[in-house]
Amino acid sequence: MLVACVDRKLPDATTAIAGPTPVAGTPGLPTTVPGVLALSMPIDPGDSSNAAFGIAPFGYHGPVHAEDGHPGWEIEYRAGASARAAAAGTVESVVTDPFGRFTVQLQHVVGTHFYRTTYTNLVTLAADIEANQVVRGGQPLGNPAGTMHFQLDDFEYYRDMSNPNAVSPEPFLTVSAKSLFDGLWSRAFFVAEFVEPYPTNPRVIGFPLSRTWTRAGGDGPAGLRFTRLDAKTADYTYTLSAESGTVIESGTVAFDPAARPFSTIDLVSPTSLRRGVYEIISNEMKLSLAVAGATRPNDLAAASVYRTK
Repeated sequence: MLVACVDRKLPDATTAIAGPTPVAGTPGLPTTVPGVLALSMPIDPGDSSNAAFGIAPFGYHGPVHAEDGHPGWEIEYRAGASARAAAAGTVESVVTDPFGRFTVQLQHVVGTHFYRTTYTNLVTLAADIEANQVVRGGQPLGNPAGTMHFQLDDFEYYRDMSNPNAVSPEPFLTVSAKSLFDGLWSRAFFVAEFVEPYPTNPRVIGFPLSRTWTRAGGDGPAGLRFTRLDAKTADYTYTLSAESGTVIESGTVAFDPAARPFSTIDLVSPTSLRRGVYEIISNEMKLSLAVAGATRPNDLAAASVYRTK
């Protein structure tokens, strides 16, 4: 637990936002072997939903994947939408889970390079989807039950852990697929994003896990560091720092990423409560944080901008 410091007035020097938001770079491909699969998104434009989270990223750690990190993307679909083949291939298997839902796996061969994509939690299965059938890219596979786990396995790549061949789909996306993904990602929200904010996060990592966000514009505190204590919970601590790097406040975090119209955050120290609203998209956070004891801001119009490496 972080030691609380004396509550004091936050730095009030306003800084202009430092240039345009740096684009969070797409990670490199996991292999140098020739034969790269080109992926489309397994969802059509307009078929997404943000009722629960939108998209949960690769590598993030939660109760189910506390040790090994999430081996794919979790994608939220609107009711009645179809999951689609992300690339042309052959149906490797169709299995039914204990809840009567279908998992479809497709094999994709590029030269001598073998890949597999997986689509889970389908409540219905398209009539022409069965083992050994050839499918085209974009072909409907079935209808997800709200959310679908989408996973890419690259068999030239191996980790000594569960789902050893799983790699992030992000660097394999076509230009149009990346554009669609970026739109979906900009609306996503989830409990791990204070410390694992990217579409692709490392699967192998230790807890407690910390991340520092540095002010790039606005009049908020100069630095904000979040620490997630355990992968199986959403418990966080925080510290606020001055320009010098000196810690000026610390405590615990209460937040609701699904709050509307903006995600809410409360920074709770032993002597004060600061209420705020925030938005995180990869390496940039917009945070509108009230002074201690004041009411929560209504929007992000006066938000400070923070960035992380």
